[in-house]
Amino acid sequence: MKRESIMMPKPRSSFLSVQCPKCGEKAIVFSHTTINMSCKSCGELLAERSGSKANIVGKVLEVLDQ
Repeated sequence: MKRESIMMPKPRSSFLSVQCPKCGEKAIVFSHTTINMSCKSCGELLAERSGSKANIVGKVLEVLDQ
């Protein structure tokens, strides 16, 4: 079997560009983060950890990794 013909599954996780709801600062967050992510300028919560996929509190601008 040729190496090029092997089907590889796509990952279900991705990186997200998220905008802070309080100050508008942009940050990059992993979709399945295991820690709470806060804004670096104002400290507002951007992504809250959960058992699997993170709860994104800020506005998702785009998916960076597909």
